[in-house]
Amino acid sequence: MVSKNFFQEYRGKTFLALCLIVYSVLFLLSTEVHLSTDNLFYGNQIDIRLLVMFLLAEPHFAMTLPLLYGYKNNFIDKPLMYFVVPLFIVIFGTLLFFQMNSLFVIIFLLANVFHVNRQSVGFFMLQGRLPVVMKFIYEISLHIFTLVCLYFALFLGHHSIITGAVIFAIMSTLILSVYRVKTGFFPTIRQIGVILQGYLIFLPVVIFSDLLLAFAVGISIHYLQYLSIGWRVCNLGFLFSMKIILFLLICYSILSTAVLSGFFTLERISLFVLIPTMLQLMHFYYDSLIWRKKTGGESISNILSRAL
Repeated sequence: MVSKNFFQEYRGKTFLALCLIVYSVLFLLSTEVHLSTDNLFYGNQIDIRLLVMFLLAEPHFAMTLPLLYGYKNNFIDKPLMYFVVPLFIVIFGTLLFFQMNSLFVIIFLLANVFHVNRQSVGFFMLQGRLPVVMKFIYEISLHIFTLVCLYFALFLGHHSIITGAVIFAIMSTLILSVYRVKTGFFPTIRQIGVILQGYLIFLPVVIFSDLLLAFAVGISIHYLQYLSIGWRVCNLGFLFSMKIILFLLICYSILSTAVLSGFFTLERISLFVLIPTMLQLMHFYYDSLIWRKKTGGESISNILSRAL
């Protein structure tokens, strides 16, 4: 059945290897390509941030739209969670964006961190079939690791490969030690790869001085995971036309990338920038709803089962 085999490919080594390879390639290229913070194009070189934004980041945000359409009944069945709360977030977020932009950026950053780490926990359980007893511990460790990296990067202004390696080694040792104590055995090599994958996402923050570059490299793992699983849900679960989905992703990516990379305006605080930024914030919120075990009274596995 689809409900049993749908996530099977994520439990193998291939998808895990793909995410780590893309991450490694971007990481290595980022150390060689000179980037200018003021201009996304430097000479004839291709900016990695722009490439990741167009190919992965913005399509990943756009994928929320067809998923929400698949759960469109929830806007009627659960108007508070699916309409009222989002409306409040948009109004309040817009006021903060124009009046207290620094606070808005902080809230946006924390929401991003929480959103990405929560997905890492999901893949921690999905890819590694790891013990449930480690789920909460792993999530807390991800948040702590990320905040430590952000502290070194944003508050201390310190960026170093050595520092990143030390923080990563300490957290890796701690989580594997806790795993051994809680379960009585060590994880397999593949499970170790799944566990450490979550820490790799925000590791570049303490290495690269350009925060956007760090996010482009690290969160690429998250983007690939979300796009892959979202595509399969839309295709096998909701039976959507994937040509239409692809067209939507491309159009959204072109427009939002153009706006955020400065083709429409170079102003950081403007209506043009607000729109895609607010859509990203909505992605963080709605994602916490649509990926619950039960959404609108129907589990994702049941929706997938209807595909056959």
